[in-house]
Amino acid sequence: MPPLYLSPIRFLTHPIIFFKTQPMKPLTLDLQAITDEGENFTYDQLSDETLGRFNDLLGDRPFKVDINVFPIGNSYQITGTVSSAYGSACSLCGHDIELPLSTKINEIIVIEKERPRNTQVSQSQQNFDGGPSVTYVNSPSLDLGEFIHEMFAVGFADYPKCMDKALCDSRRISHHMVSDKKEKTGHPAFASLKSLKI
Repeated sequence: MPPLYLSPIRFLTHPIIFFKTQPMKPLTLDLQAITDEGENFTYDQLSDETLGRFNDLLGDRPFKVDINVFPIGNSYQITGTVSSAYGSACSLCGHDIELPLSTKINEIIVIEKERPRNTQVSQSQQNFDGGPSVTYVNSPSLDLGEFIHEMFAVGFADYPKCMDKALCDSRRISHHMVSDKKEKTGHPAFASLKSLKI
């Protein structure tokens, strides 16, 4: 088979550009390498490690991550904050809204050997009195990127609402007025049914 030859002129007039996307490297953190003083990790939308990592939740909005990790006995505590904004739909008026996102992190990571299959235990236990949540892991290697992703997701409101309550109320009233008019007039096809005699 003869070697493939591309004319330079044709190549210049019809450039073909190939983009090879590399899989995102996990932000892996070796918990056992954390010193007694702890370590601080700060990221934002311009950090190479987090570039495009949270786009599924935040889009291209700016964000800030500030995390402290330090050992406590045979466990590790992660504290800090993640902050950004996200788009959603108001649960009351249905309009598209932009909401601030700020999540405080207070998590204890416990490394333990894998339990027998018959043992049932929750992988994560949430403390609702303001104390830390507890997560059990089998390895000292923690995917910090996935952890941060989860912290952003936790900050999303279950029932998002407009920040301007007066504007939200006016939208709801106008929406109800429009829906009432539609109910009174009805669909044009039913108007012809009224004139039918049985």
